[in-house]
Amino acid sequence: MKKLYLDYNVISYLRSGKIPMLTNIFEGSSKEQIVVFSPAHLEDIAASAKRDKIDSTIIDAEIDFLAKIAGRNALRPINDNDLVEYDETPQDCYKRVVDNYDANELAEALEALVLADANQNPMGNPREMNNIAPENVLQNISYRELIALCLVSQRIIDKSESADVLSWQFKDIRNRFRVFEAYVNLAANLLEKIGYYREQQDKARSRLHDVSHIIYGAYCDTFVSADKKLIKKAKAIYELLDIHTLVLTDKEFCGLA
Repeated sequence: MKKLYLDYNVISYLRSGKIPMLTNIFEGSSKEQIVVFSPAHLEDIAASAKRDKIDSTIIDAEIDFLAKIAGRNALRPINDNDLVEYDETPQDCYKRVVDNYDANELAEALEALVLADANQNPMGNPREMNNIAPENVLQNISYRELIALCLVSQRIIDKSESADVLSWQFKDIRNRFRVFEAYVNLAANLLEKIGYYREQQDKARSRLHDVSHIIYGAYCDTFVSADKKLIKKAKAIYELLDIHTLVLTDKEFCGLA
């Protein structure tokens, strides 16, 4: 069956039941495709528990609802190369995320540095960049060259591969998860730097999860988000790598746009 990936805002709307049309469309679509979840969903929830001190009953209810709509349909990286459909519950994934939460705190600190640099030392103006269609915003070859340079400098790839990066498509690296993850992170950082729907400096945590959703969403047939900035960036990165995931806003998913 086809895989449907929902960002956490959409899942929250479904859980609250405040948008009946979204609930009805979702329930109809669930007969034709499965909902999958990733560690990014549970990292979102863990951040609420760890950083915002949200009551455990609310945390449990959020995890239980994710289990209700996604069952045991997990996406999980099992090594540097393979992201697989994995048979586990959201509860199991959450425990693993919490046990390794220190890594998330480090990642969030690095995100803060990225956003600080993008806001304080910008390469572009959002008023101009945001007028560019997402399918065009990263098409300058110099952006691919910069990503290749960073992949080599971070020792993600060997220098001998740097020329290949310039023509990479998703099919070339989808089975090299660590490389693909690094590529998407660099492309997302570049979008912040040039000012394409740039996030404010205090949005490091939410941006960290957004980029993770873009990464996991690439392995699905449809990715639905209620976040306009996330939608634009996902489309830009997916176009760059010729990723065929259908990216929809929640309103588009409901047939309202």
